[in-house]
Amino acid sequence: MPELTSEHLPVLLKQNKEVYYEVDHYIKTYLKNEHPSGWTIVDGAMRWIEENHHFIQAPIKDDSLGGFILFKSPKVICYLNSWQPRIYQNFILLHELFHTLSRTKHVNDELHLVESDLDRDLDERKADYFASLLLLDAAEVVTFYQNLGEDDLLDKIILTMFRFSAPYKAVLIRLFELELINGEELKNRFDVKYNLEAEFTRLGKDPSPVQRSLIINFQDVVKVMESGKGRLPDVANDNNWSTLKNVMQYFEARRRTQ
Repeated sequence: MPELTSEHLPVLLKQNKEVYYEVDHYIKTYLKNEHPSGWTIVDGAMRWIEENHHFIQAPIKDDSLGGFILFKSPKVICYLNSWQPRIYQNFILLHELFHTLSRTKHVNDELHLVESDLDRDLDERKADYFASLLLLDAAEVVTFYQNLGEDDLLDKIILTMFRFSAPYKAVLIRLFELELINGEELKNRFDVKYNLEAEFTRLGKDPSPVQRSLIINFQDVVKVMESGKGRLPDVANDNNWSTLKNVMQYFEARRRTQ
């Protein structure tokens, strides 16, 4: 998918309005009935997927790949590319959560790839907007942003990214929709590329949210394999564990060279 630019904003903002009530319904239902009590939005989403489906993480050096969802009824497999900076991983995770909850367009697809950038497809727009609204709660964003006072606009944008662990473009769009920045500010800033790690550091903030995590997490696979003990011949179990060990060693070797 080509990178989303300011030229796409009119269509994207129109789509947001079209899907708002449907997405808001999914958010309210999820928070009321599914989200683990006491957990943050991101950690709770990860825990919910781990408890109800299958979740894995490993770094693949591909800036365009956010992750994928493998639809296998009744459970799906969610993969998150930990090569991505943490704030993009957060966004992608919630995007995957939406598809896992809705199971609409992709219910019969074997594999659905998740791009790392915002998407213009209407079904993907719903998933992206779901992620944005969950990360950037309207009341909390308004209160936080207004309390920043007369700070420089870029500083306020970076601080909002830091506070809500949300991607740059998603923050800009949300600030515009909440009438905290105007259309000219949105358009003029949208295509600008900043060294976000340097900007976080300049403001005295931990830059880890905009750094790659490179996490390798196959715990869910291990649990599934352990639960299968006794149901497969020993030779099959041994081969499965050997394969998993080789896969984990492969990603560990890649992580050391990245």
